[in-house]
Amino acid sequence: MNLPDVYSATLGLSDPWKITDVSFAPAEKRIDITVCFTMTETIRCPLCGAINEMSYAIDEVWFHSNFFNHATYLHTQVPYIQCCELIAVERPWSRPGSKFSLLN
Repeated sequence: MNLPDVYSATLGLSDPWKITDVSFAPAEKRIDITVCFTMTETIRCPLCGAINEMSYAIDEVWFHSNFFNHATYLHTQVPYIQCCELIAVERPWSRPGSKFSLLN
């Protein structure tokens, strides 16, 4: 299993989320991971289940102080839909108990 697969499993990623880049800075004990949402024409509303188009996406950076013994920055664009309200698509790394924090 390669490192992106290990990181994907640890982050709980599944389609449509996937890791597109991983970079290491060993001297700084830093990992930067880029996660991409595979854009589809429609996204299901998590509140009512209706099918909607993506309204827009926002760049986000998430931080974990000790992910595999490294400071880790997760970079992504999070899609939003307008349905029952303006809703961000669920981010697997933001689930309860995750130690990732949104920086911006």
